[in-house]
Amino acid sequence: MKKIAFIILSSIMMGSCTDMDLIPESNLSPENFFKSEEDAAAAVYGTYATFAGNDIYNQFWEVLQSQGTDDSEWGGGRTTNNLDKNALDKFEFDGNTNLVYSVWVRHYVAVNHANFAIENISKMGDGLIKPEAKSRLIGEAKFLRALAYFNLVRTYGGVPLVLKETTSLDGLEVPRNSLDECYAQIITDLQDAKAALPVVTQIPTGYLGRATKGSASALLAKVYLTREDYQNVVKETAETMQMGYKLWENYADNFDLEKENGQESVFEIQYKRNTPGVLGSNFNGYYRPPFVNINGWTGYGDDPVTRNHYECYEEGDLRRDVNVRLYTLEEYPNMSTNYEFPCYVNKFLDLSPQAIRSQGSENNYPVLRYSDVYLMRAEALNALNPSDAEAYENLNIIRRRAFGKDMNTASDIDIKPGLSKEAFLDVILLERRREFAFEGQRRFDLLRTHKLKEAMMAQNPTIASVIEDKHYLLPIPVTEMDANKLLEQNPGW
Repeated sequence: MKKIAFIILSSIMMGSCTDMDLIPESNLSPENFFKSEEDAAAAVYGTYATFAGNDIYNQFWEVLQSQGTDDSEWGGGRTTNNLDKNALDKFEFDGNTNLVYSVWVRHYVAVNHANFAIENISKMGDGLIKPEAKSRLIGEAKFLRALAYFNLVRTYGGVPLVLKETTSLDGLEVPRNSLDECYAQIITDLQDAKAALPVVTQIPTGYLGRATKGSASALLAKVYLTREDYQNVVKETAETMQMGYKLWENYADNFDLEKENGQESVFEIQYKRNTPGVLGSNFNGYYRPPFVNINGWTGYGDDPVTRNHYECYEEGDLRRDVNVRLYTLEEYPNMSTNYEFPCYVNKFLDLSPQAIRSQGSENNYPVLRYSDVYLMRAEALNALNPSDAEAYENLNIIRRRAFGKDMNTASDIDIKPGLSKEAFLDVILLERRREFAFEGQRRFDLLRTHKLKEAMMAQNPTIASVIEDKHYLLPIPVTEMDANKLLEQNPGW
């Protein structure tokens, strides 16, 4: 399906190197820019574009979510010269690690873009923009602000809530808000967005790829799941299931370049190759092994897949060969003989001759898929009632699809009722690991269930031995601590 390209307009870009990277750098003042619906939409597009950068979903987010888990590890002959990646991988990061800082900064840039859009679109009169368009664009910006803050609080804990556009160097020292205060704001923004956004079956022309009512509802469900508010998870997933989404019968269709923003997509980061002013995805080169030459160039082999991950799939699970690939010397005699287990991520590869490394590839990055709604609902129903039949059915629908079976017919691979609450949760976490491999979910699933050390102990006891409670949050970047004396560091750092 055709995707919308979010062009980065220099007139509304607002990044700089000052405190929290919040100071706008623009020669266009809001007074002479926000004169039409097109201007308002451009401001929102600038917010979308921020999430597409390398420091968030176009590379570093996946470093953060897969390395330092049981899914990916440097070792066994596979090495990187990138100090940040090694630090995340071996739990040697601290407040001076560049990735710890860049993820913080880029998310606050996204927050400021959203604030810029919300404040200035709100001031536009009916003569400049139709009320329904005004409400929808503000709703999009609030969804994106909520996404940025949700990422921040899951990564750093309570953070400063900045809800107004930063326009000067005054008042930049801001204390951290509590976790409860941050989540209250995230929920408010998502509820506002949900009320204002269209359902996916009724989106306006040219809207494909942007936030919808279902995006807001599904993200609310994930927020509530993280907070262990299971009743609201059940409520939000029930509503999302009435909004027109469908599971693909074939799991691999989720990653088909011709089916992006398709029936299972709830929200994904948009990328487009070879288009001036629009970012392409880096994952085509990021994941491609360094010994695989396609169209004249090799990849970097990042997020090297562990044997632990490769072997987590049951016999007959079709997702394994979509998600990862185990290479052999027979196929690739140029591969180093030092590689003990040459397994690499197989998702997000664009084999088109047009996918030039410097310009990236076409692959979108999924943030929310409809299968996540099923598994979140199953987890919440089980938490409320371990004997809930629907919890098992929602889980088994996803499993049947994974094995190429009819999703709506009982099968021999179904998980049978009777598990304890704890055992069912373990099954769900394993199913999520397979279903969302290398889609930015694994680390957060282990963090919210406090199973990171347990998972790493099964993968590499040497690394697991250094994991402490402090590692469940990243430290506040030292650069931010130096610039903002009101910030307090996370415990243990």
